[in-house]
Amino acid sequence: MKADERKDSSGGDGRSGLGRAVFCLIFCGAFFVAQALQASPAAGLADRPVSELAAQTAPELAPARQVEGLSLVFADGQSAGRLLDGNASTKLTLAAGATLRLTAPAGQAMAGLYLIWDRPVEPWRLTTESGRQIWGNHGYLHEYAEIPGGAAWAEIQAPAAGGVLCDIYAFGAGSLPDWVQVWRPPHRRADILLLPTHSDDEHLFFGGTMPYYAGELGRKVQVAYLTHHWAEPYRPHELLNGLWTVGIRHYPVIGEFPDYYSDSLAHARTLYDRERMVEYQIGLLRRFRPLVVIGHDINGEYGHGVHRLNTDTLRQALEMSGDPAAAPDLARRYGVWDVPKTYLHLYPENNMLMDWDRPLARFDGATAFEMAEKGFACHVSQGRWFSVRRAGVHDCRSFGLYRSDRGPDLNGGDFMEGLAPYADGGTVRSVTLPRYGSTRYGLDMVWSIF
Repeated sequence: MKADERKDSSGGDGRSGLGRAVFCLIFCGAFFVAQALQASPAAGLADRPVSELAAQTAPELAPARQVEGLSLVFADGQSAGRLLDGNASTKLTLAAGATLRLTAPAGQAMAGLYLIWDRPVEPWRLTTESGRQIWGNHGYLHEYAEIPGGAAWAEIQAPAAGGVLCDIYAFGAGSLPDWVQVWRPPHRRADILLLPTHSDDEHLFFGGTMPYYAGELGRKVQVAYLTHHWAEPYRPHELLNGLWTVGIRHYPVIGEFPDYYSDSLAHARTLYDRERMVEYQIGLLRRFRPLVVIGHDINGEYGHGVHRLNTDTLRQALEMSGDPAAAPDLARRYGVWDVPKTYLHLYPENNMLMDWDRPLARFDGATAFEMAEKGFACHVSQGRWFSVRRAGVHDCRSFGLYRSDRGPDLNGGDFMEGLAPYADGGTVRSVTLPRYGSTRYGLDMVWSIF
């Protein structure tokens, strides 16, 4: 239902003296709890920065040193030196089943390999003196392969369909540098599902959402793109580097639709199969069962037709996702899901400006806005045309509550207002007391419990 459809929660009249006394105690207690939470948002465990929680549980590890002077021998005689130049634009094509042998200098051992692929690959084999492992099971473009116990040599066997490899880095034992991306699979359930159209939109238009909710608060933020950029092979690397920079650790979903430019919704509809796009989005909603969905401006920010189409099909998918008769194959696979809350960029109703200027402990005091800028800076190919902004159609703070099953937000400024995040394992916890203000603890709400 639309966000402004709200039920009245007022109680009845006439209460006993005892009831009034109990009411006063509950009201006062709730008021002071709300005030305490407002004064110290990080007081509860659920709202403490993940960096603080990790510091209490993770043992300190010595930094892992990069193994220098590797020897690379490729089976068919191609020069493998380009795999050590740290440049993802120089590549080596591996034929089906081809092998590449790495040997560490004397006295050094490899505890893991960091591989940069040109395209997602099928499973590949890693053999060391310790045994064999199968990697590539998730199709990660950037993949860290751990070698338990370390190894003086390692042999990579290409997938059955072959593959294109850009870079290899080897590391000894210890804590990896921050730039090494050790990806986890996509979330099973998402607190927030973010739906950018292109690589870079996630920073430009959704701003501090990822660094604040995923990086600082540790919420389950799943990013799912509508289009892909395989025709521009540098952009998928920029995408992953940008997400990693702002605290995303669960691999994104990359859409099946190629990137085309359009200057109108009508034109964009001629470029794509709209029904297939709606079904793709229904699949995302049912697969991740998000508590909150965040999408583009209905007018496509600066008028981009595919941004418009993304939101146009999303609006239809939101209405169909809870209907078992819609996309029945997906209903059988995932079940059905009616999203509790949906926000759209720049939406004028129930509008709010997000505060992306609070220092974040997870990022050493940098703000969410500053981290959005750093994330976008990874998109080197796009920097000449765009920037993260606080004004106009690019204002990455401006959102409106488009759809809600619980009425409009009472406090604003928090996508998760009135919702409890998924617990570990993907189960829903009961809704906790809101931490912003005391407006939820009004007379009618508390009185209605008697």
